[in-house]
Parts: sequence; C-alpha cells; structure tokens
Amino acid sequence: MVVAQVGFWTPAGPEYQDVNAYGIWSGLITSTHVLPAEETWQYPPGAAFLMLLPRLSPGSYGFSFVILMLAFDLLGFWLMTRFAKEEGRDVGVWVWLLALPLLFSLPVLRFDLVPTVFAMAALLVIHRRPGWFGALAGAGGMVKVWPLFVLFGEWDRERLVRSLGAALAVVVLVFAGSEIAFGGSFHFLTNQGNRGLQVEAVGASPWELRQIVTGEPAPITQQAGTNEIASSAADAVGKALDLLAFAVFAAAGLWWWLRRREIGRGRVDLADPSLSRDFVFAVVLLFVVVSRVLSPQYMIWLVGLSAVVLSSARSRVDRAAWIVIGATVLTAGLYQSPANFVIRNFALLYASLDASVVLFLLLRNPEGEAVARPTAARRSSALPG
Repeated sequence: MVVAQVGFWTPAGPEYQDVNAYGIWSGLITSTHVLPAEETWQYPPGAAFLMLLPRLSPGSYGFSFVILMLAFDLLGFWLMTRFAKEEGRDVGVWVWLLALPLLFSLPVLRFDLVPTVFAMAALLVIHRRPGWFGALAGAGGMVKVWPLFVLFGEWDRERLVRSLGAALAVVVLVFAGSEIAFGGSFHFLTNQGNRGLQVEAVGASPWELRQIVTGEPAPITQQAGTNEIASSAADAVGKALDLLAFAVFAAAGLWWWLRRREIGRGRVDLADPSLSRDFVFAVVLLFVVVSRVLSPQYMIWLVGLSAVVLSSARSRVDRAAWIVIGATVLTAGLYQSPANFVIRNFALLYASLDASVVLFLLLRNPEGEAVARPTAARRSSALPG
C-alpha cells in the first residue's frame, strides 16, 4: 500500500517528492566534499551518509532510496515481532503494519524510518545492554536528533554512564568522519535555529481555527523549504514554544530524578523497563507538541514509539498511544481542511497531557501496594528487562 502511493505503476511514473532533494544534496556532497550550507539542510551529519547509500546501487537514486527505506521498514517489523514474543502481546506488530500506510508514501519518501527504527531498537534493549542502548540512541541521533531523548529512559546511574559513553562515542565518530570526509558538519545547528512557526505545528492551531471561523487563511511565507506563518504574533508564539521546550526538558529531568529517588526508597515497580519506554514516548510526544516544526513525517516517529508502548503488557500510557494512532489517521488528510489540522493537533496535545499526568501520578505509591526494601530495588536493576 505504501509503495503503490509512490506511483511506480502509473502512466506518469513515480513521484519521489523530497527524495529528489536528497539526490541533489548527495550529488553536491560527492562533488564538493562539503555538506550543504543552504538553509534547507537541517540534519546531523549521519543523514549525509544515509543519503549517499542509494548512490552505491546501480539503479536510479529514487528507486534505490525507496528500497533502502523498505529494508528499514522490514527491520522495524522484525524488531516488533521479537518484542511481541517477549511480551506475549502483538498489538505493536499490527500498529507497525497498519498505521504506517495511513501516511501514504511518506514512510518511503522520507528518511524518518531510519532514526525511528534505531530508537525502537534502543528501547527494546533498555536496562539489559547499556552499551548497545547508548550506541543505538547515538546512531539515531546522528540522523535526526530526537532519538537521543531515549537516554532519559535509563534510571540507573552506572548503566546510564555506560550508555552515555557509548552514545558519545558514536556521535564523536560520526562527526569526526564527516569532518574528515566533507566538512561543514555543524551547519545544521544554525539552520534549525532560524526556523519559524510552521503551519503544521500545534502552535499554529489558532490561525487554523481563525480560518475555520472567518475563512481568512494565515499569512504564509516559504522559508527553509516549508510553509511558515509570517506575522509578529507567530514569531512571539515561536519564542514561547522555545521556552516550553526548555520547560519540557526540565520537567523530564525532574521526573527522571524523582523516579530514581523513589526506586532507591524501595519502589521496585518504578524500575520496570515498560515504564522507561512509556517515559520516552511521553518525552518525545511532548517535544513534538511544543516544537515550532511538526512536519507530517514526524508522525512516523510517534507511530514507532506507539507500537513499542502498545506491545508492552504493562504500559501505563496505552491510551495516549492510541490517541496518537488516531491522530495519524487525520494526518493523511492534513492539507485538505483546516479542521484536520486543528483536530489532529488537539489530539496530540491531549495525548501528551494525558501521558504526562499518568506518569507524574504514578510517582505516588499506589494505595495498598507493598513497598520493597531499597536493597531489593537495587538488586532488581540487575535483572533483565
């Protein structure tokens, strides 16, 4: 279903969309040996290596890119089947199979499947293989930054140090390789900082609501390859969203610290790996909601994390995950109606708040639950997840 949307079997031929830009960028990289300095290049250097891979194939760049994404799609499916066997619950397998086609051709015409699969793989080995956990998070973060947030899921200090070391090693290796091979590896930081309020972002919902009521569309400008709202009010909202992103980061750090403290006091239930996966899901969802940019392909991230959460028999945020899946359905028709924007964005906002409330309330000891001694909690950290 996904591949059919590309148009391989239509008289007009395939429509590769952003893959055409990836082909141009990869051509410039091979000819100039410098990463693009233009404002549309907003990716860590690992994305450059990924975009060069289809050039190793004898086929056309677009066709080879689609095949590469299908390989990662298959890898994600395999990971979910393995996890389903461990948990005895296969809901996430079906989510991965059936929710991705709701995004039409986006999964194979963008490279967001790659960091998503890295993040999923990291979550499946969390608490069990700290080195692999950190390395997978670092590898995903070098394609798109967000997989580094999975590191929030590790609460044990010793394992976290090992995970951070592995992640840092991968990051340094990729940046060093990029600087040696290309140069300009840090351009993406400046380009991302110059982004305005994208029309798809949750923060743009008031303008979409106004269009529903008055019929007056928001003032749009093309910048950094996307449609952004051009007004002083939108700039103010963008700055407010940046502050909210810092607040989300602080709240995530606070929850991590409170969780670790409660585990030390004997809350063995808080050491459960499923809770770590729930926490990562909530953190990424919150950052997506408060971001100035919410491109439709970001839903690929949330589908992958939702699949992991819904495969866990002990998930506390499964309701929020199902809401995200519902929002994925709305994303398919995002540009058909302002109402789709508003409903989708409010669904994501509600899901993020629901998951946040559930996790913060969980820090309180459930009524009637036996509390183990701290020594038992420390011993439990060595058990496989």
